[in-house]
Amino acid sequence: MAPAPKRTKTIEARRQDLIRGTIASIAALGYNNSTVQTICDEAGLSRGLISHYFKGKDDLLLEAFRFLVVEADADTREAVRAAGPDPLDQLLAATEVAFKRAKESRANAMVWLACWGVAPWNPQMLELYHKLSRRYRRWVGRIIAEAAAQRGLAIDAEKAALTYTQMIDGFWIGWLMDKHAYGTEDAAIIIRDWLLDLFGERPNSRGGKNGETRK
Repeated sequence: MAPAPKRTKTIEARRQDLIRGTIASIAALGYNNSTVQTICDEAGLSRGLISHYFKGKDDLLLEAFRFLVVEADADTREAVRAAGPDPLDQLLAATEVAFKRAKESRANAMVWLACWGVAPWNPQMLELYHKLSRRYRRWVGRIIAEAAAQRGLAIDAEKAALTYTQMIDGFWIGWLMDKHAYGTEDAAIIIRDWLLDLFGERPNSRGGKNGETRK
C-alpha cells in the first residue's frame, strides 16, 4: 500500500503540467492553433500520455479555466481579508487585484479570453461561466449593499453590481485586445472613482464628507 501516495502525486503533477502547458500554448498560439501536440510540447510530456489524464483539447481548456479560477479566487480572498472590515475597502481591493493579475500574467488573461470565446459553443464551459459570473455578481451586490447600509445610503445594489462587473469585464477585455489604448492602472482608477462616487466618498462627489477621500 505504500507506493499509492507516490503514484497519486505523480498523476497530479502530470495533470498540472498539462494544464500549464495548455495555458502556455494558448497564450503563444491562440486556441485554434493550439493542438494536443503543442500542449504536450509545452508541458514536456509525450503526446501518448494525454489520454490518460484528459479527453482532449476542449477538456484541457476547461480544466485550465478551472485552474485559473481557483488562483483568482485565492488572490481575491487574500486581498479582501487584508483590506479590513469596511466592505467598500474590500471591493476596492478586489478591483485592484483583478487588474493586477491581468498585468502580471497576460498569458493567463489570454486563456480567460479564449474560454469566454468558445463558451457559447461549449455547454460545459458556458455552464461554468454562468456559475462563476453569477456567483461573483451576487458577492459584489452583497458587498455594495453592506457598504450602503453602513453609510445610510439608498443604493440599488443589484443594478450597481451589474454595472461594476460589466465595467470590470469590459475594461479587462479592452486592454487584452489593445494594450496600447490604456493601462490596467487606468482601468482600475476609473472603476475605483466610480465606486467612490457611488458612495459619495470622493472630494468632488455630491454628498462627500468634508472633502474626505481614500488613499
